[in-house]
Amino acid sequence: MTSPLVRTTRLATAYRRLLATADAPQYAAEVDEHYSPATLASLLCRGDVELRRAAAMALGLLGNSRSIEPLGRALCDVDRGVRLVADDSFRGLLLRDAAPTHHQQLLKVMHLTDGGEFAAALAPAMIVADQAPRYAEAHFQLACCWHGLEEPEKASEAYAACLWRCRFHYTAWQGWARCQIIAGDFRSAAAALQRCLDINPDLECARAQLRAVRRRMRRSDV
Repeated sequence: MTSPLVRTTRLATAYRRLLATADAPQYAAEVDEHYSPATLASLLCRGDVELRRAAAMALGLLGNSRSIEPLGRALCDVDRGVRLVADDSFRGLLLRDAAPTHHQQLLKVMHLTDGGEFAAALAPAMIVADQAPRYAEAHFQLACCWHGLEEPEKASEAYAACLWRCRFHYTAWQGWARCQIIAGDFRSAAAALQRCLDINPDLECARAQLRAVRRRMRRSDV
């Protein structure tokens, strides 16, 4: 068994090599030889800045469902570099957190929603969410379909289903807030946007939305 100091040195060395070569498969192979996802998650919480960045990158390549929460917590790390790497890894794991078949089905749904074809995306999104009920991203994409079809109540339910499965899904908090704005519930919208920013303080569009909601709340209190 290698000592923690040696393991730390190996991770830092591999990360520096990655920055020099951009060879992600080699980095994944080097890290996988010496570290488990649980150890990487621990380093993401307590390591120095370089190790936190290295661990966030490695978890995006080698992590599993249990890696999503520590990456979600790292989205508000004091170091912006850690936050950026953690965000990429977090979103990648969310998308891959299902069987390959469901992952591929969801990619097709996302292609349709990206093109504004919400009606065409709705049925396959419902199928994926039904077949993979624990797949948070499937519920998020279903919410996007309902939102695009101007069905805010159904969108709100789907966003809530996503958040029940992944409380760090900051874009679901933002989407749920939009539904509350449509419903005229500005206090709930403000709370959701604040939660979104607590998770990801770099999301400037959510910050602008929160300011706008608070202005509307002040006007309604006059």
